Amino acid sequence: MIQKNPGPITERLLFLGDERIGMYLIKGDKYFLIGGAMSFSVPLVERQLDEFGIDRQRIYGLLILHSHFDHCTAVPYFQRAYPHLEVLGSAETKRIFGIPKAAELMSGFEERVRAMRGVGATYNGIDLSFSPPQLTRVVGGGDTVDLGDGLEVRILDIPGHSKCCLGAYVPALKALFPSDGAPIPVLETDDLCIMANDSLPAYIESMERMSKLDVEICAFEHGGVVTGEEARTYIQHGLEAARSLREQFRQRLEKGESAEDL
Repeated sequence: MIQKNPGPITERLLFLGDERIGMYLIKGDKYFLIGGAMSFSVPLVERQLDEFGIDRQRIYGLLILHSHFDHCTAVPYFQRAYPHLEVLGSAETKRIFGIPKAAELMSGFEERVRAMRGVGATYNGIDLSFSPPQLTRVVGGGDTVDLGDGLEVRILDIPGHSKCCLGAYVPALKALFPSDGAPIPVLETDDLCIMANDSLPAYIESMERMSKLDVEICAFEHGGVVTGEEARTYIQHGLEAARSLREQFRQRLEKGESAEDL
């Protein structure tokens, strides 16, 4: 089953934003946001937090899963609005945020997309424009975030979509947050979209590791939330699709096509 509408997934997991640009709130003794979304999502997410009665002071932090602009441009707003937030991300994400040209490009993309969506320059008097998020904690595979009440977020290194890509796994919820590091659901066709933008071999290796996890919730930043029996097999199906694509590429290379053409 694919949940495309925001709202509670379980008592301790909330889907925010919408099926195209999503974030998640995990509710332990401390609350924790996963995903950095886009600036135009801010008014919607704030309304949803109000609707579900979320005390912002209980939100300990926010995890950026990778540095692409459609996964991080809401973060500067949240840092301005809630200065107590810890902001976590990978070392490679921190490096990219420190590159002036990368920050300039993301700022330009953010401003254009926000204008296209009809969202103004501020929300509740707080600037929505992009400036590189300031990571307060660099995390990588094997690190954990203890939220109390039996909830621990385990950080996964899952390169392939990008070198900076992280995943997160919450064993108590059997919830996996693979960002774009696994094929995302295509909303119009319920098909899978393989997003091995940086390295297909690394993408496959990352999914091989994720396929060993006990998963009942697979929560994407694009495409909604896969739950139940479908979630238990989703990563394996995505892995098979990626391996099939790799084999297609191999056969085409053997027939003389160039890597550039592929």
